[in-house]
Amino acid sequence: MFSRAFFVLCSVVVLGATLASAAPQAQAHIVRQTGDLECNINRVRILGEIFLVGQTARNLTQELASDHQGSILIGVVNKALVSTEDGLADIASALFNQQPSPAAAITQVGNGISDMFDAASNITSTNAAVKENVNTLKGQLQEASFAGDKVEETCK
Repeated sequence: MFSRAFFVLCSVVVLGATLASAAPQAQAHIVRQTGDLECNINRVRILGEIFLVGQTARNLTQELASDHQGSILIGVVNKALVSTEDGLADIASALFNQQPSPAAAITQVGNGISDMFDAASNITSTNAAVKENVNTLKGQLQEASFAGDKVEETCK
């Protein structure tokens, strides 16, 4: 799952990119990759939402342990979460090394968020806590997707 250390590392990378963008840059691609303040706020937003998704998915994993179909679907969410985290790590690594974000990693993050949302949308339960957590998870994924769209829009 999404560890706090990874979240802190990514936040540090984004903060470093923000500080680096404040200094004059000789190469345009470095400015584009480090991004302006709005770009970096959106990067932090997607990281934050994915962190929250991990917490909610852990809760649902426990709540759905005795529900066969629900367990399968939350397993899909967890697998897609790992893939999303891996894509984010590849992007953070590229930014740290002042390289363009890999297109494959960007696609991996987008696909992971979509896969998680699709699986979460198919979780059904009569348990009020499960219903609430599924709705929370879907909201977090929508926010992550929105932040990802904003990253693509503002980090040119």
